[in-house]
Amino acid sequence: MSDEAKEVKKAKAPRRPYRNDNWTEEQVKAKKSQLTLEEVPAGWVKISEVATTCRANGVPISKFVRAFGGDRGMQPVAHELFKFVYVGRTRYVAPEVMTQGIAMLKDPSFLKAARVRKPKAEKGEKAESGPVAGAKQEQPGRRVALRPGHN
Repeated sequence: MSDEAKEVKKAKAPRRPYRNDNWTEEQVKAKKSQLTLEEVPAGWVKISEVATTCRANGVPISKFVRAFGGDRGMQPVAHELFKFVYVGRTRYVAPEVMTQGIAMLKDPSFLKAARVRKPKAEKGEKAESGPVAGAKQEQPGRRVALRPGHN
C-alpha cells in the first residue's frame, strides 16, 4: 500500500473536545487550569475509588459523574461536596464523598429533574393519540389483493 493511501485511510473526523459547543478552546483550557493543582490535597481520593464504592452500593456511575459536573467538570456541581480537582490527568474528590456523597447519591430524589406535564385537552377538543393519529382510516370489509393480468 502506498504512503498516500495510508494517509487517506488515517484521516478521521475531528473529535469534539467537549459537549457544549458554546465553549471556546480558551474557555475550556481556563476551566481546566482553574481545577488543576500541583499536589493532591491531604486525604482526597481518586474518582475511580469512589466509582468502585458507588458500584458496591448500587449507585449508577453516571449519577456520580453528573453530580461532579460531567466528565470534564464543565457543568455546575450538584453540591459543594462533589467539587473535584485535577492533579496531572487524575481527578480527586474530598474524602466526605465516600460517606456523605454516597448517601446523597443513594437518595432517589437527588439530581431528579422536575418534569412539567402538558396541559390536558379541553372536553370540546378531541385529542388524537397514537403513532399515526391523523392517518386515513381504512374502510371496513375484506381486503382482497388483485394480481396484475387476472381480472
